[in-house]
Amino acid sequence: MRVSIPRHVALLAALAVAGPAAFSTACGDTSDIASSHVVADAPDAAADADVMRAADPTAPGAAPCTPPAPEPAGASDCTAPIAPGTDRRCTIDVGGKPREVLVYAPPSYDACRPAALVVDAHGSSETDSEQAGQTAFLDWPGGLGSGWRLVAEREGFLVAQPQGLGNAWSESDADFMLKIPAFVAGTAKVDAKRVYLTGISNGGELTYWTGCRDTDVFRAFAPVSGFGKEACPLAHHAPLIHFHSPDDKVVPLADGQAAFQMWVASNHCKRGPTPGWTFGGASSDPRAVCLEAGSAASPKWQLATCDRAAPSTTCETWDQCDEGAEATFCTVSPDKQDHYDTTGGHILYVNGTKLSLAAVAWEYFKRFP
Repeated sequence: MRVSIPRHVALLAALAVAGPAAFSTACGDTSDIASSHVVADAPDAAADADVMRAADPTAPGAAPCTPPAPEPAGASDCTAPIAPGTDRRCTIDVGGKPREVLVYAPPSYDACRPAALVVDAHGSSETDSEQAGQTAFLDWPGGLGSGWRLVAEREGFLVAQPQGLGNAWSESDADFMLKIPAFVAGTAKVDAKRVYLTGISNGGELTYWTGCRDTDVFRAFAPVSGFGKEACPLAHHAPLIHFHSPDDKVVPLADGQAAFQMWVASNHCKRGPTPGWTFGGASSDPRAVCLEAGSAASPKWQLATCDRAAPSTTCETWDQCDEGAEATFCTVSPDKQDHYDTTGGHILYVNGTKLSLAAVAWEYFKRFP
């Protein structure tokens, strides 16, 4: 569904704020929410990690695994084991407030083996369903969203897409992000060593906020068009890949670079930048990480090798960081057509290289199990 230009202008105003303003949402009594959809507050991140480890059927003494039956059409029991093809909306209690998250297990998900989990946060003025591609954002291509579900369908991992209060995020929402992996692990086999966080714009800012917390819940991070804190002393060092358009008119490239360099400094990276991946152009990486429209007889979107005639996206890496971490910054060729005059390619899920940022981030993530 197309969205009117006035709403688009309002969106840009909201996105341009250097940090989301404080806001409050009136939440009704949580007693009217089915208890089967609410998980109690976990005492700390370490306990959440214990929950995920307990979900491993390969652990000594684990009982034989019987794959769960698919949910009936229209059902959404958030306490039931997740079967391949499950797509449900669930509620988590966070500090006494109910928070919503979409949980998706693609048909390729193996319910009897620990799977990776990607938590994927929308931007300001967006929603979880737009991020998931269930509804169109503005008039960008429908059915795509962030592209993480498409990559999950190829690779078999789980995706969780949370909903921000008032369609935005504040720094305290890091608490919400840290609870999601243990919640998903309550009904799915989650590999605690392969849990990752990503988000766009305000969701990219949330990615930095969460990464700066002293926690080992997330193994690596992928902010898109994001920005962040001026300082971030890390007790848990982790890899990060940042995507940004050089022409971004909403979050300037310099703001993204500043957040990224904060991460480089916090991880005490000793070498960089060194040339890394290139997508599009004459020396394009041969992996199938670019988007192309499917035919009438195939899925709406599919992943293919990048067009060497397309403008290139280039990545640079800083390494020799603490605890084996590294940091990569990708300068993404912007889409010169869709709202370029007002966004400069800020919504980088559509870009000039036709690159799936999710597919590239996944290639990066899986290097760090």
